[in-house]
Amino acid sequence: MAKDLVTDENNDFPIDPETGDFILADDSDQSEAYRVALGTNEGELPWNPDFGLNHLSILSQLDDESAVEDEISDYLEQNFDNFQSAEITDVALSGREATISLTITSVDDNGDEQETETEMGVETDGIE
Repeated sequence: MAKDLVTDENNDFPIDPETGDFILADDSDQSEAYRVALGTNEGELPWNPDFGLNHLSILSQLDDESAVEDEISDYLEQNFDNFQSAEITDVALSGREATISLTITSVDDNGDEQETETEMGVETDGIE
């Protein structure tokens, strides 16, 4: 399984003070991978335009939590082999932004279910 770089609350890459290296997410902790995948708008990365979730579609369906949950689940199922389910636990609206809190259930290599809490932010700025 690939390692992911950890980001802090400012989306900066923290450095381990003991080693001087970037801090990597533990293989068993998928929260960074989910946060990056959900937080990247489809087409946002010029070198990988197919990567990401269609944030405009999510924004247009915010009044239908079930539809948003289905779209997020479909996306995660296509991109994560161990994904089982996603449940929206909260949607917070602030102006032109929405923060969606999720509980994501996946299965680890031993067949045990793991729950991951994560958030994704979507905004209309820059979406065409």
